Amino acid sequence: MHKRIRQLLLASTLASGLAWGQMDMWPRNSTVELGSTKQFGAYVPLSPNTVYWSVNDVVGGNAMLGTISATGLYTPPPAAPMPNTLTIKVTSTAFADKFTSTTLKVTRKYPWLWSVAPSQLQTGNFEVSFNGANFAPDSQALLNGMPVTTVYYSATKVVAKGTIATTGNVTFSVRQPDPGGVTGNTVTASVAAAPVSVTMVPGSATVQAGGSVQFVANVTGNANTAVTWTLTGAGTLVNGLYTAPASVQATTTAAVRATSVVSPTTFAQATVTITPTPSNPPPGNPPPSVTPALLTAGRFLEQSSFGPTPATLTKVQQMGINAYLDEQFGLPETQIPLPAGNNMGDMRRWMLSNYSTANDQLRQRVAYSLGQIVVTSGSKLVYPDEILPWLKLLSKHAFGNYKEFLKEITMSPSMGKYLDAANSLKGGNGSAPNENYPRELLQLFTIGLYQLNMDGSFPNNQQIPTYDQATVQQVARALTGWTYATAPGAAPRDTNWEYFGAPMETREANHDTGAKSFLGCTLPAGQTVMQDTDATLNCLFHHPNVPPFIAVRLIRSLVTSNPSAAFIQRIANVFANNGSGVRGDLKAVVRAILTDPEARQDTATPNSGRLKEPILHTIGFLRALNGYFPATQQLTYLYDNMAQSVLNPPSVFNWFSPLYRVPKSTLFGPEFQIYTPTEATLRGNLFHHFLGGNGGGDFVISLAPFQAYGNDMPGLVEAANAIFLYGRMTPEMKTVLINAATPGYDANQRIQTVVYLTALSGQYAVQH
Repeated sequence: MHKRIRQLLLASTLASGLAWGQMDMWPRNSTVELGSTKQFGAYVPLSPNTVYWSVNDVVGGNAMLGTISATGLYTPPPAAPMPNTLTIKVTSTAFADKFTSTTLKVTRKYPWLWSVAPSQLQTGNFEVSFNGANFAPDSQALLNGMPVTTVYYSATKVVAKGTIATTGNVTFSVRQPDPGGVTGNTVTASVAAAPVSVTMVPGSATVQAGGSVQFVANVTGNANTAVTWTLTGAGTLVNGLYTAPASVQATTTAAVRATSVVSPTTFAQATVTITPTPSNPPPGNPPPSVTPALLTAGRFLEQSSFGPTPATLTKVQQMGINAYLDEQFGLPETQIPLPAGNNMGDMRRWMLSNYSTANDQLRQRVAYSLGQIVVTSGSKLVYPDEILPWLKLLSKHAFGNYKEFLKEITMSPSMGKYLDAANSLKGGNGSAPNENYPRELLQLFTIGLYQLNMDGSFPNNQQIPTYDQATVQQVARALTGWTYATAPGAAPRDTNWEYFGAPMETREANHDTGAKSFLGCTLPAGQTVMQDTDATLNCLFHHPNVPPFIAVRLIRSLVTSNPSAAFIQRIANVFANNGSGVRGDLKAVVRAILTDPEARQDTATPNSGRLKEPILHTIGFLRALNGYFPATQQLTYLYDNMAQSVLNPPSVFNWFSPLYRVPKSTLFGPEFQIYTPTEATLRGNLFHHFLGGNGGGDFVISLAPFQAYGNDMPGLVEAANAIFLYGRMTPEMKTVLINAATPGYDANQRIQTVVYLTALSGQYAVQH
C-alpha cells in the first residue's frame, strides 16, 4: 500500500512539472481554527527521505506561533499570533537546500449564529439576543456589517444593543476580532416603524392658587422626543411647569396637554384642580383641628398604599374604609411598560415613579408585599424583559388566588432563570434535577422551615422541620421538563434558549416520569410535566402550614411586625376559607388584614407598628406633600446606597430577612436590618435634598400647606402634626420642634426645619 502511494505521489509530481529531488507538501495555503489541528504531509524524492518541520523558520514551532510535530501535525497556540499568517516549511534532514513551504492562516473559532430573538424589531432602540456557538468575551455583534454594543453571556449567547433608524430587513452577524479575526454567518430580522406614544407624569394634580406643579412628558417610538405643551384653562404653562393663577374664587380645573412634535395626533393630557388659598390665620391660630377620623384614615392609608395624599385622606374620611377598599379592588391594573432599549435603569426609575403615582395604590402595595415573599432580582435578571413577567404576575394576582399565583410563578421565565427552574432535567449519568426553585418553593413561598399552628406558633413550642433534603429532591424530580418558550421565528429545541415573551413550555423527554412521594402526597409514575407540576403545587397549597405562614408575611409587610397570635389566626382562617369555601383568596385575605380590629386599633401599643423601609418612608413623605417621582428621575442610586436597591434585592430572602429581630429585643423588626446609622443618615440626606431645592426634574413636592404658618410656630407644628402624623404628635415633640424652628432666619427656613425633623422622627419613621 505504501509503495502504491509513493508511486501515485511520484506520478503527481511528474504531472505538475516537479524536477527530480524537488520536494512538495500538502495542503497548500490553508486555514486552521484555534482549538483544532492541521495535518501536513510531504513528498520527499530523496534518500534518506527524512525531514524536519518548522513554523516561521522555528524548528518545531513554539508557544507563540504554535507547534508542529515530527509527523507534520500543527497545533495552534491558545491565541492567534500576530500576524496570523504563518509559513510552514518542511526541510530535508540530509540536504539543507532541499525544502518547500506554504502559508497557513490561524483564525479564531468561526462564530456560528443560529437565531436572533426577537426577529421582528421596531425602529428606535433595540436589544436582540443572539443564540449560536463559539462566542467569546470580546466577540463583536454586527448590524448590517457595522459593530453595535455587545454584551457577552456565554459561548452560546450574546446580546446586541443599538438603534435602528430605517424599516425593512437587516442582517446580524458576529465577528471575532483580530488577531485571527473572522466573521460568521448572517441572520436576517425585519424592522417595522415603532408607534409613537406619549405619557405624562403626574396624570393629574391638585394645587392651591399660586402654586405650581411640574409635568413631565415621555415620548417613545421615535428618536425625536420633543413635545408641544398646551394649556386649556386658567394659569400659565412653560415647558411643562404649570403655575396656577394667584387667586381663584372657587375650585376650578385646567387641562395640560403634551403633543408629540413628530406625531401631531399623539398626545397625553392631565387635569389640574386649582383650589382657593386659605386666608392666613393670625398668629397662634392653629390649622384645622385633627379628628379621630383623620387618624383612622391616615393609619389605614399607610397600611394600604405607599402613603396618604391630601386627596386620599379626604376620600377615605368621606367614603369609609370598606367602600374605599371596594373602589380600590375595582380599579384597573396600572400597565407596566417595557422601556425603550430594554434598559434596566429606566425600568427601576419607572418603578419608583409608579409607587408614588399609581392610582391603584392598594394593588401596588400588595404586589410590593408579595414580591418580598416570592422574590426575583435584577442581580440576575439584568434586563427589563427578563423581570417583567414576574412584575406582571405580582400585579395580576395581588387580588387573585394564591394557588394560581404559584402555578404561574412556576411557569414564569423570570423564575425559570432566577432560580434555575428552566431546563431542569431528569437525573442521569451522575447528574440530578436542579434544586434551587424546589427548595425556595418549600422554604419561602409555601410552608416554611417549621411546622406551625394556625396562630403562627410552634406545636408544643418545638421547632419541628416541615421538610428534609429528600423532600427537596422529590419536588425537584416532579418539576423537571420545563424550558423557555420558543421564541417567534425560532425552531423548538429540547432545551430552548432564554426567551421571556411567554410562559415556559414543557418537554416530556426531559421529565422524570417515575413515582414521587413527599409530605404525605404521592405522584404516580407516568405523569406528564403539567400533571406532576399541578399535583406538586396542589400538595403544597393544601399543606396546613400555608395559611399561617403567608398570613404572617403579609401582616408584617402591611400592618405590624409583631401581630398577636389571635390576629394571625383570624387571617390564616380567612386564607384557609374565605367564607365561601375558597382557599387562598388573596382579596379576602387583604381585606381581612386591613379591617382586622388589631389593624384598626388607632391607639398605639409598645409593640405595634413596623419600621418603614426607605421606599415607604421617602415616597410616603412625597405623597404627603402632594408630590411624586417622575419616571425620568435619576435618584434610584440613592436607594442602592440605603440598602433597598429598587428591583434588585441582594438575595432570595429579599432586602432584609423576614426573621430579623430588633437588636437587644425579642421583637421582630425585619426592616431594622437595613437601618444602620449609615443608612439612617442617608435617609436624612435625602429628606434634606427634597426640601432644599426645586427637584431639578427628579421629584416634585409642595410646601404650600405650610406657607400660612411660617411666622406662627404653634400653627406650623400643628400643620405638620396633621399632615404627617394625623394628630399623634406628642406634646414633648411639639415643644422640641417649636424650639428648633423658632431661631430660623425666615419663614421658609422655619417651615423646612419643622418638616425635616418631623420626617426623621421615630413617630413618622414607624408606621404605627
